[in-house]
Amino acid sequence: MKTRFHVALLAALLLAGIAAGAAEPVAGTDYQPVDPPVATSDPSKIVVTEFFSYQCPHCYKFDKPFAAWSADLAADVKVERAAVSIGHANWQPATIAFYALAALQKVPAIDDAFFKAIHRERNPLADEAAMADWVATQGVDRAKFLEAYRSFGVGVKVKRADSLSREVRLPSVPTLVIDGRYLIPIADDGDFKDQLAIAHALIERVRRERAAVRKSSP
Repeated sequence: MKTRFHVALLAALLLAGIAAGAAEPVAGTDYQPVDPPVATSDPSKIVVTEFFSYQCPHCYKFDKPFAAWSADLAADVKVERAAVSIGHANWQPATIAFYALAALQKVPAIDDAFFKAIHRERNPLADEAAMADWVATQGVDRAKFLEAYRSFGVGVKVKRADSLSREVRLPSVPTLVIDGRYLIPIADDGDFKDQLAIAHALIERVRRERAAVRKSSP
């Protein structure tokens, strides 16, 4: 039988749990400030950028949890992905392939298969020819893929992503950058829930800051 004391104690514990869950992320512990902040692709949105590589096993494990989390974000949030090689020469073909497939609007259809080919089927996909042969098995026109892969526009996007990774001082992949201001290196902890909760809290922080600026504007 519950007494008033037990009910009060339970209520206090629940409130403590809510408060702990709602704790503000701590700089240097939960995230790293990007200093100076970098410009985002869409100032009207809160941009969440995922830096990743198809060659990274941790990125493979993070992919589905991140996609599920992204699907529930509000309309004022824009999610982008930036493929990078972070100094690994054998990761570069997959990096270029991501932007080539994006140019052909094939990323959504081939994304999961791309990860699985490398990490489950053990296909290294470490050069242009192997990449072109493989995408052809996925229903992508080989000639069109190679044209995009070698194009000036794709080369610009690869260089831009590399430059952005240096600007934010990218430590590893996967990493999230919130609004060009807050960097969260993602550790492979099994379910990623705590780290995505930090990302959500930082999105809320940006939202509050923007609301405060609008309120103070004449």
